[in-house]
Amino acid sequence: MIYACSDLHGHYDRWTALLEKIGLRPADTLYVLGDVIDRGPDGCKILLDMMGRPNVLPILGNHEFTAAVCLPWLLEEVTDRSLADLDGARLAALQEWIANGGGPTLRGLQKLSRAEREDILDYLREMELYAEAEAGGRSFVLTHAGLDHFSPEKPLEDYELEDFLFCRPKPNEVFWPDRYLVYGHTPTRLLRAQMGKSLSDDILPCGQQIAIDCGCGFDGKLGCICLDTMEMFYVE
Repeated sequence: MIYACSDLHGHYDRWTALLEKIGLRPADTLYVLGDVIDRGPDGCKILLDMMGRPNVLPILGNHEFTAAVCLPWLLEEVTDRSLADLDGARLAALQEWIANGGGPTLRGLQKLSRAEREDILDYLREMELYAEAEAGGRSFVLTHAGLDHFSPEKPLEDYELEDFLFCRPKPNEVFWPDRYLVYGHTPTRLLRAQMGKSLSDDILPCGQQIAIDCGCGFDGKLGCICLDTMEMFYVE
């Protein structure tokens, strides 16, 4: 079976509960569509657990991207030269990360060994921007935030990083007629509000889109979908 979840935001207890709920087996695949870290307390703990599971495939989220920008110089030994290199761009990136919920992740990194910190940085750097999957007779494109500047003829490899990480798809936006776009980043309650629907933190299928950020980072649920059966799972 192939599964997808997103936007764990540091909730390790929900992560382990989800793995138990879906009964993830070595032959299964679970795509995690970004924003594993920040806001909640245990993002680093989740990453370390994911790193030990070859059938868990991470997709880069905007929070992982910001961390990957800051960590290379944050992990350097503090010297006069490294302090001199702390220019405005680096300070701005760090301030943005902290303002966007990065404090718990930084505190989590403090508890790790240097080798673990380096392993996490390498893991972040290796994350893909998107994945394609076939399951249950259907085709899927999986990204963190959706797909900005969409053109049906445009190959996925030609999109910019920002197109995968920061966009906010409109629920009625039409992508491919023969492929489903699965994404997180925007809590489904906000998408339902745009559509004038009753607010809910459930997964939102809408045409060829499937939005799966169920607000785990904002007192909502952690959602997961089985792409083979379209069954939906929730941890609250």
